[in-house]
Formats: sequence, structure tokens, C-alpha cells
Amino acid sequence: MTAPVRLTAGPLRLDYDSGDLRAIRLGDLEIVRRIYVVFQDRNWTARPWIIEDEAIDAGADRFRISLRARGTFDASDFTWSAEITGDVDGTLRYAMRGATGTPFLRNRLGLCVLHPMDGFAGRECTITAPDGSTAASAFPDAISPHQPFRDIRAMEYPGTPGTLVRVAFDGDTFETEDHRNWSDASYKTYCTPISLPFPVEVQPSDEIAQSVTVTVDGEAPDIVVAPEFVTIEVAEATVPVPAIGTQATDFPWTDDEIAAVRALSLDHLMVTVTDDADPVEALRQAAGIAQATGTRLRVRFANVDDYASLRDVVRDIAPLADSWMVIRADEKVTSAASLSAAQDVLGHDLPWSAGTDRYFTEVNRMPPDTAGLAWLSFGLNPQVHAADDRSILQNTASQELIARNAQRIAGNARIAVGPISLRPRYNPNATDPTADPSNTPLPSSVDARQRTWLGAAWTALSLRGLAQAGTIDAVTYFEALGWRGLRERDAGSADPAAFPSRPGEEFPVYALLRDLVSYDRVHPTRSDQPEVADALVVAGSGRTRAFVVNLSAHRHTVVLTGAMSATIEADPSSLHVIDLPGRPA
Repeated sequence: MTAPVRLTAGPLRLDYDSGDLRAIRLGDLEIVRRIYVVFQDRNWTARPWIIEDEAIDAGADRFRISLRARGTFDASDFTWSAEITGDVDGTLRYAMRGATGTPFLRNRLGLCVLHPMDGFAGRECTITAPDGSTAASAFPDAISPHQPFRDIRAMEYPGTPGTLVRVAFDGDTFETEDHRNWSDASYKTYCTPISLPFPVEVQPSDEIAQSVTVTVDGEAPDIVVAPEFVTIEVAEATVPVPAIGTQATDFPWTDDEIAAVRALSLDHLMVTVTDDADPVEALRQAAGIAQATGTRLRVRFANVDDYASLRDVVRDIAPLADSWMVIRADEKVTSAASLSAAQDVLGHDLPWSAGTDRYFTEVNRMPPDTAGLAWLSFGLNPQVHAADDRSILQNTASQELIARNAQRIAGNARIAVGPISLRPRYNPNATDPTADPSNTPLPSSVDARQRTWLGAAWTALSLRGLAQAGTIDAVTYFEALGWRGLRERDAGSADPAAFPSRPGEEFPVYALLRDLVSYDRVHPTRSDQPEVADALVVAGSGRTRAFVVNLSAHRHTVVLTGAMSATIEADPSSLHVIDLPGRPA
């Protein structure tokens, strides 16, 4: 991984990183989060680029970058070049041109622009259409289930006081989606419109030529230099920590594995029951593990048809379970018919859940009827669209907003978020799952960072975001055991070369959950530099503990203010656990 290059274009400062422009700032306002080239194949999987040549000519107030890249997987014969310039008047231009030697299928190919979530909700925006007509609009405040802007040739919106930012597009028709639906902390303007047929075959005779130009009109402010230290404001009032659980890993478990999970004092164990194995035996085994680990059960029936055979075991384990859910591969959201089929056989008085095995976007687009139900449920992961460290950690910022938006859908039902995973557990949009190989040597559902500080840091900030909305009742993180889990299995890694964990290794996220035991309240926090450092602050039994995350590759001084007062010297890329003076219970 290369370090970002800090660049200046007149009044703008920004980062360049491996073909991407990022964090474009005018004064103290981020006006564009990212400009980049994307290839999403027929399964909507984003495939990486290989940069073959790159030249950066950076001056004090202007720059020019030339690069050449080629594709991978289906697009391995596609090559493209780009000229990226920043001028002294604050004009940025990203122009790319590419072609292929052999045909391939694409769902999306070309330039994308991300607009930051922070400060943009409700911001006025004027959209210029391809025919030159204009329409006044605004970036959505509540998470929009569908595209807020369509048919875009250019967009204009206020920047810092007295300035107007214009983003112009050429080479295709662009539209904007609310990326926050998938827990990205941004809005995304992309090509080609989703309403057009896909996939499309790219031919050797086709030339992909697109550009994005950013200009700033008005009296631009001086460049703002970030403070030397990071200040995190800690609120006095607290909100409850949601009930934390994990997913059951394949049975059986060893005694040491059971003891390790029991030591975390988790609230629940989520088990998914299918017809692929004996569902009765699966439920009985799950109940045994739940009793041994001191947890409750959250049961999901996945594509189950024969509920009658489960009646006895459901009755036996019902006292252990606080949630029952029906999910089906052919339904994005639990249908009333599928739920009734289970309820009619197993009982309407069980604490039933409706929702999705996928992402918040599904319940936002098709809200289920939660009348009389105990729970609304949906899953979450930070890598639906991007896999780099910076994006993953940025995307924790959207989870508080998702939690607040979920409340208007849930009605009187409680809200459960899970399964929560670091990588997508599967690709719900794959049109040909057999032709959807992983981008890494590991399976697509496994991330080598699961066993690193980043996995724990992301979890701490995720829990902070979901908790401080005050609307989420339960969260289910990862799997209990194995390379998607909290701790390695006693038998060791399933692929020691690609995932070199030790048998029984406790990952940093395991230590995080262990350090959270007995803390049942969260102090909401706000960092003045959330991309540099942030914190989860919890309280319980007259004690207070801070989990301080340094997201940068440099050492930073972090100052907690407000309800708490502390100064931490945070090592690069680290998670620090700090015990603070307690407050009266």
C-alpha cells in the first residue's frame, strides 16, 4: 500500500492515492470525497486495477499526473490512461481513456465521484441535464431509497461561504445514488444509469472516454492547516450499549472454544438453520452451545419449507430464543406470506423478526410490515463498494445515521443489526455466482484484516456509531470462531498460507469485546478530525473506559474533552484502551 501524496491546486488541497483523488478540501470543507475509475463486472463485483506507469509533477499550487493502468479478471485486456490536473485557479480535471483487445462484460465502467456525507445532507444542489436544462434540488437528508439525481451533465452546490462548486461530467450519462444505504459515508455520482440494461459487452472497437471537471467560483478561503492534535468531545449523557452477540460457527465446538466464547459474556448466539443439513439437529446443537456459553439464541430459518418437523424442537428451545426470522434466497425482504407460513406452524406468539439478510437499502426500499412483530433486522458490512483501509474506517460514520433512519421503518419493533461482517458474507447481486472469484487469495467472505488491529478498530467505531443513535437494541458481530470470527478455531487456520493464524489465537476484536464486559453505557463522541483519530467511550459500574483509535500512519496526540478529560499519545494505526476516572453510577 502506497502512502497518499498531498497535493495543492490553488485554494484546494487533496490527496492522490493509486489513481484516486481523495479528500478534496476548500478551506475547512471537504467538497469532494473521491474521484476514481471503477470496473464492476456482471456480478457487480468491483475489480482492482494494476497501475503500470505513473508520473506526478507537483508544484506549490498546481499539479499534473499521468498514469496508465490495466484491468484484472474479466477486464484483464482493458487498458486505460488518465491525465489528472490541478490548476492555480482551483480547477481539477480527471480525464480517462481506455480500450480493450478482447470483449468482456461490464455492469459499470468509468469515472465515479463521491460526495461526503458530513455537511452535505440537505445541501442545495442544482442539476444540469444533458439538454442544458437545470433543476433545483438538494442532497437527501434522510437516506434516500432511490437515486436522488438523474441525467446529470453537471451539478453545482455551495462550498464555503461565498463560493460555488461545479462538478461537470462528460462521456456518459451520470446519476447519483445515496451510498449511505450500504453504509458508505457518501453519496455517489456514477455512470451508466442503472435503468439501462446490463451487463453490456465492451468490444475492441469501443473507446471509453470520460472526464470530470471540478471548478470553484467566488472568493476562496485560505488553505486550512489541521490542528497539531485531535480533539474528541465526549458527551455527558449516555445511551445503552446494544446487546452484543455473534454468529454460531460450525458445530461441534471444543471445550476450550466454548470457554473462550463464554468469557465474553455475550448476549446472544445467532444460528442459521437450512434444509441442507438436519435442521432439528442443528437447532438442538445450537441450544446446547447457547446454554454452555451463557447466551440466548437468535434463530434464522433460511429457505426452510418443512416447519412441521421443527415444531417439537422449537417448543423445547423457545425459552432460550429471543428472535425468530425467516429469510429466503428469492426474497430481498421477508414477505408476509413467508412469515405466515412459519408462524402458522410454529406459533404466532414467538418473538418474530422481519427484515433482510442483506443491507439496510433493502428495508429502506421495501419496508416490511412490522405490526405485531418483535424485531426489524438487517445486515451490514463496510465493503460493499470499496475495500481499502481508508474507506472501511470512513464508513463507520454512516452507521449512526442508518440507526436513526431504521427507527422510522421499525415502528414499535426493536431493531437488530446483524450479521455484521468485515467482508460481504456473499454477493446478493451476483447474476452468476459461480463466475464471481475472490479478489484475494482468501474466499470473498474472508478478510485477512480480521485478525489485525483494523478489525478491532472498525468494530469499536461501528459499535460507537450504532449505539449513540439510541435506537439499536441488538448487534451481531462476525462469527464466534475461525477466520471470519473473534478467535481462531483450536484446529487452526483453514489456509495457513493466506491466513496465518495460530490455533486458538484470540484476534484483537476478541480482546475488544472482552474489554467491554460489564460496560453497559456509551458516551457519544465527536472527533474534530475523524479520519485521523476517534474513540468509543463506555461506562458501567462506576467505571469509564475509552477505546481510542489512531487511524493514521503517524503518531498523534489525542485530547478527550467535555465529560472526560485525558490526553493520549496514540501510536500509528493503533487501538488504545484507556481507563478514565469513573462517574457516579
